Amino acid sequence: MNRITLHALLCVAASLWFLAGTPAASAADLALKSQLLWGTDQEKPRESTYKEVDPKVKGKLSRIFKWKHYFEINQQKVTLEANATKRLKLSAKCEIDVRFLDEHTLEIKLYGEGKWTKTIRQSVVALNRGELAVLAGDDKDKYGDAWFVVLSADRP
Repeated sequence: MNRITLHALLCVAASLWFLAGTPAASAADLALKSQLLWGTDQEKPRESTYKEVDPKVKGKLSRIFKWKHYFEINQQKVTLEANATKRLKLSAKCEIDVRFLDEHTLEIKLYGEGKWTKTIRQSVVALNRGELAVLAGDDKDKYGDAWFVVLSADRP
């Protein structure tokens, strides 16, 4: 019995030693989904490849903003590591930089036509609870429409 117990302990110890030496994903890594959206009261143009946004996202936006329709223009997924900044090009005119300020806070910088326009900070805990990070502005090419950059935690 002692031999079996000793053998079992050695196997467990060897497994723990092996796992301790195996690299794992950092606790700070965060999978994100970014979306460039168009808010409008117009119907979707026939020639458009835009799709309606997920009803949950639409519901959250509709509580604050006035538009009937929210169309997704682009979507990108990215995993953000602790000490990295990721730049995402959402359109020819719209890019964002995303980075951790600290383990609890993201910083999102918005660039329009290559120029920095605004920065927001978002709680990582809030994103993981299903909240959205939203940057928005008037669409200069449309009448009364708006654009949105929306970041959310990308859950499988």
